Amino acid sequence: MLRLTARTAPHPVYWALLLLSGVTFGASFSLIKVAVSAGQTPLGLVFWYSLLSVLMILATVVARGNWDWLTKPVIQFCLIWSLLGATLPSVLLFLAARELPAGVIALAIALVPIATFGGAILMKRDRADFRRSIGLGLGAMAVILVIAPETSLPERGDALWMVLPLGVVLCYAAEHLYYAAKAPSGVPPEALLLLMFVFTTLTVMPFAIGSSSFFVPGWPPGKVEWALLGVAVVMVADYFLFIFLVAKTGPVFTSQAAYIVTLAGVGWGMLFFSERHSVWIWLALVLVLVGVSLVQPRTNSHQNAMD
Repeated sequence: MLRLTARTAPHPVYWALLLLSGVTFGASFSLIKVAVSAGQTPLGLVFWYSLLSVLMILATVVARGNWDWLTKPVIQFCLIWSLLGATLPSVLLFLAARELPAGVIALAIALVPIATFGGAILMKRDRADFRRSIGLGLGAMAVILVIAPETSLPERGDALWMVLPLGVVLCYAAEHLYYAAKAPSGVPPEALLLLMFVFTTLTVMPFAIGSSSFFVPGWPPGKVEWALLGVAVVMVADYFLFIFLVAKTGPVFTSQAAYIVTLAGVGWGMLFFSERHSVWIWLALVLVLVGVSLVQPRTNSHQNAMD
């Protein structure tokens, strides 16, 4: 077994998986924008995306044939996890995609590591030092550069809609802190993911039906249906890649996906929608990437690399 320290380079396979994870997840913002372009409501879209995710994961869980993990504490954990990690951020993402460029949403999501670190400080689970405090400051400056200048966003009114992706950032940061503190041990990751998406589906369904947001996908599939399937595939695959990479290489190496997600999200937006960004957005992107690099934890511990 190859062991790696902070000075040992991870195996090229893991770099390839990290690149794949970042590029595919970065595409999700553009796929979401495609899905909302036909006028379907976010609640209905989130219902179908989460149901597709359930169907993809269910086969893996059923194949294991072991349901001993299905206990009350696990159910309680997954219920809260689904609200923070899937239900609320998914609805906010679909709402944001109707109003904002995909690249701007990707830029905002890159703030998640910075917001997670800030939350850890408030909860006294971590402490600030000079380097990481500078990272927090750069993240705040990036948000100001996106919102404040009149020429930063395509429409001046878009600044108000930035509250949506920033809400997603807070949800994901809370999810990370909650998962780190409360995740049950000994439960297969696919089982936790299955419950998370089941709860998301069940939570969104009555609101979608009650608000007349529910719709039946067309057949043969059109661009909305293919985009929804793409979102589900990307999200499920990215969760599995993330869990695998954390187990094999540790959280520090895996956290570098934030850079790839941001750059890929901006690139996919330019490719899908010919998005062009102002100098303020590009400057904010640089500040975010530098800020994320500063708030990443250092590690001297040994980590598993490749069997």
